[in-house]
Amino acid sequence: MKTNIVKYFLELLEGIPAKGIPLVIELEREMLMDDSLHERIADGEVASIFIFCEFVKAVSDKDMITPVALPKSHVAGYKTIVMRLIEAGELPATALEQFYLTFRAS
Repeated sequence: MKTNIVKYFLELLEGIPAKGIPLVIELEREMLMDDSLHERIADGEVASIFIFCEFVKAVSDKDMITPVALPKSHVAGYKTIVMRLIEAGELPATALEQFYLTFRAS
């Protein structure tokens, strides 16, 4: 049985108060890097999660990442998380503009 890891990731983030999301995203990014390094993951959706984690880190660091096309459902879910982070003051308001510049739905 194949697990929809992006759906699981988004559900995890939806269940966390907005103030805690950046920490969970950073921990997830570190876990994905380690899993990738040790070849414990093969699911193509993991790349989508990793890119989103990198986006949040880049916005927090006032950097940009290369634009990328992701599945429409991923982009919609990530946008919801970014909006929560902006509303909670965890990301600057400019994060939404950066989001639109970074992610295209495919």
